[in-house]
Amino acid sequence: MNETRLRVLQMLQDGTITAVEAQELLDALDAGETAVPELLTAKAEPDPEPLTGDIITPEPPPDMARFRRFWQIPFFISLAFLLGSGLWLRSLYQRSDGAITLGFVCVWSIFIFTVLLTALALFSRQSPWVHVRVKEQHGRRIAISLPIPMGLAQWGINIARGFVSDSTQASLNMAAEFLAEARHNLGQPGADPLIVSVDDDDGDQVRVYIG
Repeated sequence: MNETRLRVLQMLQDGTITAVEAQELLDALDAGETAVPELLTAKAEPDPEPLTGDIITPEPPPDMARFRRFWQIPFFISLAFLLGSGLWLRSLYQRSDGAITLGFVCVWSIFIFTVLLTALALFSRQSPWVHVRVKEQHGRRIAISLPIPMGLAQWGINIARGFVSDSTQASLNMAAEFLAEARHNLGQPGADPLIVSVDDDDGDQVRVYIG
């Protein structure tokens, strides 16, 4: 038994080839085929080493539904201040017999301010949120979550269009279209959030979620 046949049998014993492949190689040797050594070399090459290293599991995005319910906190707080300032205003008006005093003006300003806050909190219930998550290389984490008043942003863009050049107007038009599209898509039930990922050379990771 020559050396080549021994190699075939050894490869079969090691599990490198199957019994069918071993029989084919032996038949080829009996037939005197010259391509058998190359086939043996290809079969004998070890499998590449598996990749090793830490398995990086991406962090799940923030719970968008939970954050969207946070509008209730500023709403009820501002509503309580609104009722309190309204009762205070009524009391001042009655004690002054309908006269407009400095105290009445001050409380009236507070009342108007709380009206605006209450309305803003109420409108924010349908606003998407922007969530910024920063994971620094040394382990420190930074989390920022804020609602985005896209309607207010669109209103500001529309006003700015009348005060800028034509080239800047084109950029504002693109921004307005993006906001309109994002506002429509993010307002759909079960819509996926927009995700922006940035990994810098220092190992810091920044994730921005809009939804």
